[in-house]
Amino acid sequence: MHHIAGASERGVVLIVTLVLVVILSLVGTFAIRNATQSERSVNGIRSAEVAREAAETALRFCEQVAIFDGDDKDYTEYASVGMRARIITPPIGSEFDETAAWRKKASWVGNSAIVVPKAYVNKKPTGTAVDATPLEIEPRCLIQKIATTSTPSLTGYLITARGFANNARFETSTGVATQGAEAWLQSVLTRDK
Repeated sequence: MHHIAGASERGVVLIVTLVLVVILSLVGTFAIRNATQSERSVNGIRSAEVAREAAETALRFCEQVAIFDGDDKDYTEYASVGMRARIITPPIGSEFDETAAWRKKASWVGNSAIVVPKAYVNKKPTGTAVDATPLEIEPRCLIQKIATTSTPSLTGYLITARGFANNARFETSTGVATQGAEAWLQSVLTRDK
């Protein structure tokens, strides 16, 4: 009887060991899966931030174009040519206007869309080294004149900017982003009439 009891104890140890190995394998699998999901989340957040910063760059560039137009000048910095001619007219009543050009895909593929020059996108403050990966798709923006009918009436510009992360794909023939991170920003510049 004693011999049988020892064999059954070894059998129990074997079963307990196998159960522990299975549990540790499952814990390891879940830990790896969790780390992979966390990395994907961080990459998604990073891509969204890059797209937002690219849109912010486009917004600032087109604001300069609009400010120069308001002073009856053409913005020519960063080898820019014919920027005033790309400002969309006739004016809309507000940024909520259903006929605003930014709402139409076709506006993003023609001469109305301003592609921000690489020199502006990649500019760095004096004395700093280039440390960022260059954007594969330059940000772009639309500028449309605004003239309100309110009192006091305001005139100005609606600026809509789009930025893309390097994981994005932008179809230049349709004006549509087909994948990846994309950010849209708008600003309104007005002057009292």
